[in-house]
Amino acid sequence: AWRPTRTRTRAKLRGLNSSTGVSHVALALLVAMAAAGGAGGGSAFDVAGALAAEPANAKPSTALAYGTAGFRAKADLLPSTALRMGMLAALRSRKATAEAGELKAIGVMVTASHNPVADNGLKITDADGGMLAASWERHATALANADNGGVADALRALAAEEGIDEGTQCAVFLARDTRPSSELLAALVRDGAIAAGADVLDFGLLTTPQLHHTVRYHNTDRKEDANETGYFRMLRAGYIEVLNGAPIDAARGALFIDGAHGIGADKVPALADAMKGLVKLEARNAVGEGELNAGCGAEHVQKGRLPPHGFDATADVGKRLCSLDGDADRLVYHYFSAERGWRLLDGDRIAALAATFLRDQLGPSGLNWTIATEGVAVADPTSAVTLGVVQTAYANGASTRYIRDTLKLPVPLAKTGVKYVHHKATEFDIGVYFEANGHGTILFSDRVLARLRAMDPSSMAPHVAAARSRLIGASILINQAIGDALSDAMFCEAVLTLKGWSVENWDALYEDLPSRQTKLAVADRTKIVTNEDESRVVSLPALQAAIDAAVAEVESGRAFVRPSGTEDVVRVYAEAATEDAANALAHRVAMAAYEHAGGVGDPPAPIG
Repeated sequence: AWRPTRTRTRAKLRGLNSSTGVSHVALALLVAMAAAGGAGGGSAFDVAGALAAEPANAKPSTALAYGTAGFRAKADLLPSTALRMGMLAALRSRKATAEAGELKAIGVMVTASHNPVADNGLKITDADGGMLAASWERHATALANADNGGVADALRALAAEEGIDEGTQCAVFLARDTRPSSELLAALVRDGAIAAGADVLDFGLLTTPQLHHTVRYHNTDRKEDANETGYFRMLRAGYIEVLNGAPIDAARGALFIDGAHGIGADKVPALADAMKGLVKLEARNAVGEGELNAGCGAEHVQKGRLPPHGFDATADVGKRLCSLDGDADRLVYHYFSAERGWRLLDGDRIAALAATFLRDQLGPSGLNWTIATEGVAVADPTSAVTLGVVQTAYANGASTRYIRDTLKLPVPLAKTGVKYVHHKATEFDIGVYFEANGHGTILFSDRVLARLRAMDPSSMAPHVAAARSRLIGASILINQAIGDALSDAMFCEAVLTLKGWSVENWDALYEDLPSRQTKLAVADRTKIVTNEDESRVVSLPALQAAIDAAVAEVESGRAFVRPSGTEDVVRVYAEAATEDAANALAHRVAMAAYEHAGGVGDPPAPIG
């Protein structure tokens, strides 16, 4: 059972009612309350401001910015930000509560995901279980960087701008990963939220997606599943629905999970217990067996194109292997082949597998619904459904061609970053997105789920009823709020079982084109402006013309450049039919960027 640390009484927390009784408050918070006029005098903003003004809670000289990944920095730079994000979450909860007319919790996750163990970070889970609303990212940045004595004024200014009533009830859900610094940072988040008047539930050690699940289910009519037991129950129920009676091969063997020495590894035993009789799971690279994310995990495997430590080319040949990242929101598969050596199945491959499954269920062998595409008339709109697979420019071109040309599905491009691909996926009835790094999910619209649930399976042919159940099951199995490595892995396992496929069969869907990424320094990255999906330069016509000319001379060539978001650097991507051609194309494009975009230092050296 999931046993959160309670900062208020059990009775109060069950209803999450406001209360003046606090059972855990840091000494610094008591001092702050006294400075603000005592527990009965001074507003919550005064209490929060006095706490933030304590010398021990001073902000660093380094400015911090909230982005797609929240805040990320060396852990010793984050204590003041952790305190203040507890306060921000309290205000965000008040805003969501007032808009909904009922209490809506907001989550704060302490994690730096795939970063090294010395780093840490803070990510806010919004009331819908997704990422913090983009319009609030600037509030988070402003509050983190407010003067030490100006936090109360900053909170009041935020409340005034957003129309937030300080007296509105609010609740903050808190969790952390296994980093040594996470416990202290989580305690500061908790104290900041309490100071700002929130009821707090501290769930201790969770994966990031588990916290998103908990917030999402608490804020809907599924409160009974807003816990770890409910999370694992959801995965089992969804898995069974996707199989829909398909046989399970007892000799199929286990899935071996590289847990990156992180929180995901800690959760595999409970997942294995929940999935007993359906799929066998074994964890490697557990917490305490090595350094978090070092030589293992999804980032190491996907970016480095290397197997993680703890896996052996001889002993593990033919086995299904996968890697999570440090907070278990990314997943990649891999395997050792006796003939081809080590093989990676990244997020592009997961997207292709998901699209294949969805095409099967929606097509003639399933529901026989028309998959509508933009600009094409549909004979019977009542049977039409929009299904799209969203990619970024970094997706391998072979995966794009397989989905577009073989599966006949639209493949729109979105700007790099999970918040952009997620938003684009919501434009479809069923939207698939998986970045190459393994972060992604499948989003089912309320409209298509209502349509599926309204169908009477007893009046359908067996194969049609099975397709309906499998689609509903997929919406349960795969996390609808955010990319989730554990649920994504169970979805992949269910689809492979359903189709009777090995990882080799999955790998054979298409052959990746060789690709190369490089970068070069420029005097001013802002001179390079790209189109919305970052596939073409629009500000420097001569640069784009040079890229087009280079690509035209290469078989299966594709290349683009984009400016870094944080430094004066241009990033280059190139792919071609052979590795030598990809390397040569990347060098030629880098030289074009050096010439036309103000490169600094020595010209780019040949690659390979």
